[in-house]
Amino acid sequence: MKRISKLLSMALIGGLLLNSCSSDDDIVDPDGPQAEGDYTNGFFVLNEGSQAAGTLTYISEDLQTIEHNIYQNLNENDDLGSFAQSIFFEENLAYIISNGSNLITIVDRYTLELVGKVDSGLEVPMYGVVKNGKAYVTNQASFSTTTDDYIAVIDLETLEVEENIALNNVGGKIIEEDGLLYVQNSLYRLGKDISIINPANNTIEKTFITNEGLADFDIEDGLIYALSKSKLEKIDLITGEVISSIELKEEKANKMEIENDKIYYTINEGVYVIGKGDETEAEEPLFEYESRSGSIRMYGFNVENERIFIADGNFGSNSFIEIYSLDGELIKNIEVGVGPNGFYFND
Repeated sequence: MKRISKLLSMALIGGLLLNSCSSDDDIVDPDGPQAEGDYTNGFFVLNEGSQAAGTLTYISEDLQTIEHNIYQNLNENDDLGSFAQSIFFEENLAYIISNGSNLITIVDRYTLELVGKVDSGLEVPMYGVVKNGKAYVTNQASFSTTTDDYIAVIDLETLEVEENIALNNVGGKIIEEDGLLYVQNSLYRLGKDISIINPANNTIEKTFITNEGLADFDIEDGLIYALSKSKLEKIDLITGEVISSIELKEEKANKMEIENDKIYYTINEGVYVIGKGDETEAEEPLFEYESRSGSIRMYGFNVENERIFIADGNFGSNSFIEIYSLDGELIKNIEVGVGPNGFYFND
């Protein structure tokens, strides 16, 4: 396979605006391969990079061990490509998407040893999931229109794209739930649809409509939780009916995580929390942090292992992440690479 190395002309602009995939596939099958390697415990920070290649930072669970540029260091200075966008897991493998280079780098998730690459059939790949031995990866395609986005269906035995699913809409975050694929038809808070795709026949079965400015979504207990820039909606997973809706005073909501029956969401530099059954927004943020990036605040966000993780999106130099307790107390500030956009847990 010939590696695609041409950087798309609009990637420099688009890459700085890309939303990270903060929904992490961090569940390890207890009946699957046993985890062995230096990176079995802890988490990765994906640093998007800029014109230079993206990088990975490893941080141990106790926050005492920090290793930068681990992929390059372990693989003879091979790089991940430009604008590293997201990671998805399947058993002991990690698939690292770099949309500036139209590349997916596949590594052992516990040793970071290179396994293979998907380097053809992609056009600004964004997010991916695995179902039935195939990877389903959303592609943004050209930046001039939103109607040419598609899902690349990749055979994980041959690492070749075997089919494209036309979305006729934006292709963003993708989630697999109960055998179906849910695709966020919105990027940069532009869009309002969620497409439901049946991987048995690779067709769009239906489309749910959310509030305009869809920023993030998740699925729990038969409901879609859809965060737009001005609302938090609960949508019936079967019918698409909006069950309830919370109005947000500020039209700048951005990221969301659901953990232990609580909904954590971000607005500007603040993290807010409400219960899953609450009917009104949080009156005050749990905490706020001081951004150094200016326009790209709260670029990465997650809640895992009784901690809240935030990342600042500085693209001029190395940036930082901060880790907080669930009470909003700062635990640690750690310098990482350029443009950190996501947290991926390996425990």
